[in-house]
Amino acid sequence: MIKSIKLLTLIAVYCLFVIPVFAQNTTHAKKTSSGPALSPERSKMLCKPWQLDTISEFDVANKVTGKEANDGVTFTADGNFFITQEGAASTGTWTYSTGRINTVTTNPDNKMSLKIISLADDRLVLEYQDPDLNRTQYTYHPKKQ
Repeated sequence: MIKSIKLLTLIAVYCLFVIPVFAQNTTHAKKTSSGPALSPERSKMLCKPWQLDTISEFDVANKVTGKEANDGVTFTADGNFFITQEGAASTGTWTYSTGRINTVTTNPDNKMSLKIISLADDRLVLEYQDPDLNRTQYTYHPKKQ
């Protein structure tokens, strides 16, 4: 009788704790899908040199001046990008996932996720939300070649 109670207890413990651990690893595996791809038309609009025009914080838009006067970004179709922020240039890679451009710069190693607010042939508006939840919108126009 005691052996059967011990056996039932062991089976119950096995079912409650061991099986869910293995099941979790297989059923909740991380998905690597990045969401819908950027359409060819939108990719063509995005992948070109952009010149920073205005920066909006707390719904107040300001034209760029000083160090930001020559800031811009260039996205390329092969997933690379070039960015100048406050006069400092860096390069990196970008990916697109459900309305966001995710970037990683190589110098310094910096990750940003930018929400596409507006994308047209003559205007690009990106929004960045910092860790303190402050949102900044960057409005770009095509860079004159």
